[in-house]
Amino acid sequence: MDQGRSTPASSPPFSADVLSRICRGRAVGNDLACAGDLMSNDDTPFDLGPPPPIFIPPPGPVAGAPPPAPVAFAARAIVPETPAPAAPAQAQKMMALSAKAPGSYTVKSGDTLGAIAEKHDTTVSAILKANPQITNPNQISVGQQIKLSGASSGTGGASPQPSQPKPPPKKPPSKKPAADKDDDKDSKTERKLIFPLWKKPTASWKDGPRYFGCPRSGGRKHGGVDLYAPFGSKIRAIADGVIIRPPYFFYDGTNALEVFHPGVGVVRYGEISSSKRVPVRAGQKVKCGEHIAYVGLLDSLGMSMIHFELFGERARGQALTQMSGPYRRHPALKNPTKLVDKLYRLTFK
Repeated sequence: MDQGRSTPASSPPFSADVLSRICRGRAVGNDLACAGDLMSNDDTPFDLGPPPPIFIPPPGPVAGAPPPAPVAFAARAIVPETPAPAAPAQAQKMMALSAKAPGSYTVKSGDTLGAIAEKHDTTVSAILKANPQITNPNQISVGQQIKLSGASSGTGGASPQPSQPKPPPKKPPSKKPAADKDDDKDSKTERKLIFPLWKKPTASWKDGPRYFGCPRSGGRKHGGVDLYAPFGSKIRAIADGVIIRPPYFFYDGTNALEVFHPGVGVVRYGEISSSKRVPVRAGQKVKCGEHIAYVGLLDSLGMSMIHFELFGERARGQALTQMSGPYRRHPALKNPTKLVDKLYRLTFK
């Protein structure tokens, strides 16, 4: 090396790291030896220039990383309102009937209790029970207010009062089926006493307007008991006997039949049918259980029943209807309630 030139006393122009990269792959003793090879002939240091700029990528997803999960927002479901279910047909019907049920009715010209009862789906007995001031069902006046007990439809009177439907009464099973035949040959026809109907009456004869002694118009009292039954039901003799008087006009379009039953008395089977008849004559003998008449229908009331009257034997052949006394009957008139109770017990129990 030339002694006349001075060598700058400075550190090598490259760092050890740079020299290492430059000399990578060469078998040199050290980094300084490699640096010496890079010198020019005039020993001027080799300048690599400024280091390249370092690229810093902008923030973003890391390569290979899964994409971010979408943010879930709770959505409120809009559910349309469902209309309330309609009431059952039977419940609607009961509500409609209750809404129509009147509390009373104003009597109009031409009205009868039978027509009023039929119009309002009730019975004359129910109306009479609700109106104790009516002593004669055949005497009602125009403008009279009548309470309608048990009615389900109609017009007039007070505003309707809703009522709760009542369950039908439970009927005990019959031990023996009731027969309704002319040639009834069972053991009941061989008894000494039997109920005048083949089937049980539809109402008690001990209450309502049906009982013996029930007040009637003009101070008169009821002279018998009423056994309600469908129109045309067959009537039989309660015991052996003799026809005293064949069917004759009795009351409101119905007839009556008088029979003498030895040991029992004289029985008047009243309000029997005038259109359906059994051919019988005075003096004819009848047997216990023999068919003698049909249940009649009252023209003005539209009701059907047997009006059952009982007299002592001394009334045989006498006029049973008279104009004196509270019952307007022959003095030999008796209360038939106990007899009817006995007939019912022997026949149906």
